[in-house]
Amino acid sequence: MSAKGLSGLTWVLPTAAVALILYVAGALAAGRGLHTPIWAILLLGVPPMLLTWVALIVAFVDVSQRPKGEITEEARLVWLLVLAVLNVLAFLPYWFVVVRRHRQPAE
Repeated sequence: MSAKGLSGLTWVLPTAAVALILYVAGALAAGRGLHTPIWAILLLGVPPMLLTWVALIVAFVDVSQRPKGEITEEARLVWLLVLAVLNVLAFLPYWFVVVRRHRQPAE
């Protein structure tokens, strides 16, 4: 898959953030209220973790491939650092601030 095709998957960013929130809430509820074994909670964490990895790749490709007219080099470096450090916690802010603001027309 090309970088352009991968950057077209930016919908994965908010999806990964929502999946993390749902997983954490579900894990807390399952552990506290339902007394679910830890192995089951960890097993249910595999899909959100894989989704987060895919979203991180998409975010890195997207921020590194954005044209200079959309994002300055300084902003690009800052977003790369924020995404590297905060990972899934930075997906929604990046999606709202960069991706949604600079939507590319359908080709």
